[in-house]
Amino acid sequence: MSQTTGYQIQYSENNRFKGDRSRIIKIDKNKTTSKLISRSKAKKKYYVRIRTYKAANVKGDKIGFYSAWSKAKSVVTK
Repeated sequence: MSQTTGYQIQYSENNRFKGDRSRIIKIDKNKTTSKLISRSKAKKKYYVRIRTYKAANVKGDKIGFYSAWSKAKSVVTK
């Protein structure tokens, strides 16, 4: 059994990940190693962080357990 079900990627123009410019992408497969973000703007600085999650059934309800967010990294798009 795998330790995680998938992971989430959060990216934002704000280094505090606040406001309406922050987006979260959910990846349901552990084997995915990269993700193309189509809404990004050219030559723009984004902050990115990730976290893993594990989906579990508890008394018939499907719930998710999330890790803490990783440290944010800055990325400049091409």
